[in-house]
Amino acid sequence: MAFEPTGRPVELDFADPSRSPAGHLRALLPWALLAPSRHNTQPWLFEIEGDELRLYADPSRALSATDPDGRELLMSCGAALANLVVAAGHFGWEPSVEIPPGHRRDGLVARVQLEERRPNRPDVEELFQAIPRRRTNRLPLDGREPPEGLVAQLVRDARREGVAVRPVEDHQRALVAELVGEGDRIQWSNPRWRAELASWTHSSASGRKDGMPAAAQGLSDLAALVQPILFRFRNPARIEAERDRRRARTTRALLVFSTQRDGKEEWVAAGEALQRVLLRATAAGLTASYLNQAIEVPELRSRLRDAIGEAGLPQIMIRLGYGLEAPPTPRRELEEVLRRYQPRERRTQSLALRGRQDLHAFPTGDVHAPGPG
Repeated sequence: MAFEPTGRPVELDFADPSRSPAGHLRALLPWALLAPSRHNTQPWLFEIEGDELRLYADPSRALSATDPDGRELLMSCGAALANLVVAAGHFGWEPSVEIPPGHRRDGLVARVQLEERRPNRPDVEELFQAIPRRRTNRLPLDGREPPEGLVAQLVRDARREGVAVRPVEDHQRALVAELVGEGDRIQWSNPRWRAELASWTHSSASGRKDGMPAAAQGLSDLAALVQPILFRFRNPARIEAERDRRRARTTRALLVFSTQRDGKEEWVAAGEALQRVLLRATAAGLTASYLNQAIEVPELRSRLRDAIGEAGLPQIMIRLGYGLEAPPTPRRELEEVLRRYQPRERRTQSLALRGRQDLHAFPTGDVHAPGPG
């Protein structure tokens, strides 16, 4: 995988008539790999055969303590798919996407083909330019309000993927913050959960191409070396809970993503919607991180749903605002995740295209941005 010194994937000449359909698909993958994932596990694999790309979930990178159902794993794959589709649009392609129904034994998440050439659109270009600049910001955010109308735009972006985004209102903040803190207490009190987190934490000098390096967490390398050891034997639940309660109370935009059902298609769609929202926010100069504790702990999820008056099932919660620029987290090489590349010319089977409006029948009422939190 080739990158410019800025960390941006090198753009290739998609107008080259000698490039095969498989070559075009392969050239899109560096942008897909920049998607976010829990603990930066990067739980995806790809195969390219002729004019078809297949995206698979990688079960070897599952988080059994944090994400036992694989919900966030599939959301990460959905985010990678969103990047792939945006990159295809930037390079002048109209992609078709199929999400095979149900949980398959082989882990297949999606099939993608590049159907026809099309002019690049300004809205796609805005999202594409944000892909290499998007960061998960685990550092404090300041108190500035998002630009007027942005949150309403983010709600509309998610709705196009069949996902509802609900801003947490002022009068809901205290209860939501308490649920976040309670989730911290439950998770940090679980030795398996702490050990799993420790296994994905490392120093910036480690050379690892996955996980969370020290710099991305605002830590020194020495602290990153000591922290995993402490995680295994010490329970900092009180400190973590107080910090996250404070962040939930004070963050200007706190957004909850929900779907009407739980299942593979809904989780992939939630990941696609999440990534489009993150890219739109990045383009506006904002940054984001996650407050998923009350969703990851099953007994708190329904309480969060009731606290915000949500009809659907919460899938992820993000805080959004302005802050210091976070450093990028590492990515695995393309050769590690592209496990098959067969650039044959025979046309593969046509895709059964999905219909988001049929999968997720959310009402389409007025969109209201939250007031100051």
